[in-house]
Amino acid sequence: QHIGQGAVAQAIHDAWLCTLEAGIHTGDIRSTIENHTIVGTMDFANAICDRLGQTPTTLASKRIAASDHPLTIAPMGPPPQAAKTLLGVDVFVHAAHRDPNKVGAAMEACDGDGLKLEMITNRGVKVYPNGLPQTFCTDHWRCRYRATGDTISHAQIVALLGRLSEAGVDFIKTEHLCAFDGVPGFSLGQGQ
Repeated sequence: QHIGQGAVAQAIHDAWLCTLEAGIHTGDIRSTIENHTIVGTMDFANAICDRLGQTPTTLASKRIAASDHPLTIAPMGPPPQAAKTLLGVDVFVHAAHRDPNKVGAAMEACDGDGLKLEMITNRGVKVYPNGLPQTFCTDHWRCRYRATGDTISHAQIVALLGRLSEAGVDFIKTEHLCAFDGVPGFSLGQGQ
């Protein structure tokens, strides 16, 4: 109906009603009805297909017309390319001691080459700097480094990971922080 095919919508609707009249339905309609057949969704869809072209005799069929404003589908083409800017990187680390200040000190010691530690979160909560001491932390930390200038390069991220490795930091994955046409394509952390 919404794509301007009222006759097709009518045929499917009538076949659906005929299927229900035949006592065939899925378990969510009702789990037990005498002389009814409960089927899965695939068998129910097949039963509807088997009844295409039939008209219901008991249940009232609603007359379906094509929509006055059918859906129009825009021609497909390549999407416009947004200007992509690399603004930083989230480095996820494993630290079993669960001390945000100890993690923060180790991560800040690796600042440099245009990247500076901005914050650390644990379970989505900011814990460094100035986290609340009563926050329960796990051993999985997200450490957000941001560019000290307008942008950074992949080489700067690789160099940061090298410094972290030399410092004995157990990093487990990274996620680049990019903006597209100046709009951040990443979620801000708590307090940002």
